[in-house]
Amino acid sequence: MVAKRGRQPAAPMTRDRANYLPHVDGLRAIAILLVVVYHAWPAALSGGFVGVDVFFVISGFLITRLMLAELQAGTFSILAFFARRIRRLLPAAAVMIAAVLAAGWMILLPETYRELGRSVVAALLMFANVLFYRTAGYFSAPAEEKPLLHTWSLSVEDQFYLTWPLLLVLLAPRVPRPWLIAITLALLGASLSHAETKLGGDADYAFYLLAPRAWELLAGCLTALAAQRLSFDNLTSAVLGTAGLVLILASGLVLSPSKPFPGMSALPAVLGTVLVIVSGLGNDGVQGPARVLAWRPFVIVGLLSYSLYLWHWPVLSLGQFAASRPLTAIETLALVAMSFVLAALSWRFVELRFRVHGPLSTRAALKTIAAGAAVMAALAIAGGAIRAFDGVPSRFDGPVRKLFDEMANGNPLRPLCDGDDYAFKNNERCNFGRGKLPGESFEMAILGDSNADHFVPLVSNWARDNRFAGRQVTRSACAPLLGAALKDKRTWRKLECRSYHEAIVAFVESNPGLKLVVLSGVWPDYAQHLAWNGLDTKGLGRPPGVDGALAFTDVLASTVRYFRSRGIRVHLIGQVPHFKVLPARCTAAALAAGRDVAPCGRRAQDVRAELAGTEAALSAIAASDPGVTVTLPTETLCGPDWCSPMKDGVFLYRNNSHLNSAGARHLARYFTLPATRE
Repeated sequence: MVAKRGRQPAAPMTRDRANYLPHVDGLRAIAILLVVVYHAWPAALSGGFVGVDVFFVISGFLITRLMLAELQAGTFSILAFFARRIRRLLPAAAVMIAAVLAAGWMILLPETYRELGRSVVAALLMFANVLFYRTAGYFSAPAEEKPLLHTWSLSVEDQFYLTWPLLLVLLAPRVPRPWLIAITLALLGASLSHAETKLGGDADYAFYLLAPRAWELLAGCLTALAAQRLSFDNLTSAVLGTAGLVLILASGLVLSPSKPFPGMSALPAVLGTVLVIVSGLGNDGVQGPARVLAWRPFVIVGLLSYSLYLWHWPVLSLGQFAASRPLTAIETLALVAMSFVLAALSWRFVELRFRVHGPLSTRAALKTIAAGAAVMAALAIAGGAIRAFDGVPSRFDGPVRKLFDEMANGNPLRPLCDGDDYAFKNNERCNFGRGKLPGESFEMAILGDSNADHFVPLVSNWARDNRFAGRQVTRSACAPLLGAALKDKRTWRKLECRSYHEAIVAFVESNPGLKLVVLSGVWPDYAQHLAWNGLDTKGLGRPPGVDGALAFTDVLASTVRYFRSRGIRVHLIGQVPHFKVLPARCTAAALAAGRDVAPCGRRAQDVRAELAGTEAALSAIAASDPGVTVTLPTETLCGPDWCSPMKDGVFLYRNNSHLNSAGARHLARYFTLPATRE
């Protein structure tokens, strides 16, 4: 599993000695070390991602504490507040983003660079968390291809900064402190309840978005609101700090990506952070862990924590992408060391130069906001341009450019034809083979997810040669397994896939001349944890176990029977080998040097072991019915030792798991589909 991120703090408090809390900076150090260790060596600290929760609590505490002090003094200005946020957070982030764009220009593949441009826009406009929620699961994403994936948490905090301060300004002068505490506690409870509810059907929503994450920041806000009423003796402070630190560290050791998170599972780390913070607020000076955290080395790491958070993940991500393989321990250690160096430089020459410690005039605040908006706009325009120009493949030349040109295009029909709502739209554009006449039935269709979509150029060639009127009816991330969905998929995804299956049934019923359907998908992803999605199949018998788990072979057989009972032939296509990181750079270097490109691929024994179960199921179903045939791509793409990304000098892939258009068309000469009509 690849490394993920925790999250970074808000700004430290103003640094006058009367208000400064060194143990909070030390707590930042614990949080960022949890995150960095988890990202660099996830097996060593499976729950290190709780660093994000620690940072959220600290952020809520410090922001609320600062605002309360200024509100009580009558010096608070919302413009100055936002200007200080900009000066605190934007300069270092802007430098990091510019550096990542520059590094990406040199090493990232066009598609990956295009997606980087997209994430730059999202990060600068403060919706990176929404983007990454919509595009991929956090713990399963190819994170090394997303150098800005860590900005999701910055967006959560930015969104919180746009809401909580306004609420506090509205309520604090008008509502007694006990009522303000009660309101905050109610909001915290609502957010935690929302998070816990969402975990069951949409865990990624609970992880990424503000509403289910707000309770963690509100825990810090509540701590700041109640701090004036808290007073502990030295022994109690030491006990509280020790308990809090144990809860944080235990969470880092015990939690893992396989367990539901956040929600109640984040509560120990959140509570632990609160306990550590309050343990250092006593009048008699800090005691126990708070005193240890105030030790200078911890404070220094804490001061670096924002810059270290910004830099460590892009460095690890780009380093692994450049290597096109898992990093060695020495390489990982070197990249972590590089992250610390970059963080120190960023803190010294960027963070410190732009921070403001004290009041800002309205004019100065407006100038800061305008300058920040200009910087954000410039970088967002750069990111948008990179996306608009498809990752700028013209960056490369020679064999590398040729290879990337082949990679650049997938199925040209996809933008207008992939999706359940397209099953009856754009018929002329989604028609392949021979043109369908008005009132005529389509004779063949390809059904499945994005791994079916990438076969459309191949199937189109076959349909043209056999004069079939073909139609693409695909839906990315939805299996062509009627009535089935992954148990752990988001609720909205289950509904979308059920809608897609309903579209398939409607398409079949409205095309009585349908003679052949081609089914393809990321079969291993669907080989376990399937559940009924509530589809009304109008005559399709539900497979065994519809009230619980569905067996992959059963639901595939049931789907095939649905088509066969209507006299429709079925052709099954297995999954092409998937790569952890697409070996395009390795392949280009091998071509330039005249070397064999096969070793740039994956070991054949690993791929065959990964696909053995689903390939056996596809083959068994085909063997049981003469009207069902099968193609297994591994028979073409894998030799005795390697599964290569190239065939006959043609680079086949668009990314690590999808064929490009040229590759799919080239494979048409090797993939045999039924050549006769029933």
